[in-house]
Amino acid sequence: MSLIVSDTGPLHYLILCEAIDVLPKLYGRLIIPPAVVQELTHPHTPPSVSGWAAAPPQQWASVQVPSQSLASTGLGFGEREAIALALELDTTFLLVDDRVARGIAGQKGLLTIGTVGVLEQAAASGFLDLPEVMPKLLNTNFRIDAEVVRAVLNRNAARFKTIGESK
Repeated sequence: MSLIVSDTGPLHYLILCEAIDVLPKLYGRLIIPPAVVQELTHPHTPPSVSGWAAAPPQQWASVQVPSQSLASTGLGFGEREAIALALELDTTFLLVDDRVARGIAGQKGLLTIGTVGVLEQAAASGFLDLPEVMPKLLNTNFRIDAEVVRAVLNRNAARFKTIGESK
């Protein structure tokens, strides 16, 4: 069974856009470090996010403490723990949005995917309707360039056009 380790941001946004359930379909098991749970349950976190983090679905999500910490890299505590745990578990992917964290993870040999990548992959696999989910994501404080959104939606439309033509 494959697994994915996640940082805080992608979980936060996948919960808010009601797409968190694609993770077990795409990756099997989700592992999150305690620092990520702590960040997801911060008092200013939306109730849907903190509620999920307080009781993640045991069938496919669990919390695990990394055995070693990542040296200070200028990253947040959650990012450092997520990278350390992904390295320790030899995961397929690290789910992280922060550009600096993605760069450091890549330097350490980890493959990364972000929130939008997960949504696009889930849509390509038939697990969600991307044109329906993307506005939900954009109605949060998620930051993304409008051109990236257009490109993702265009790829999605082209994929379905190609599928329709092959029938």
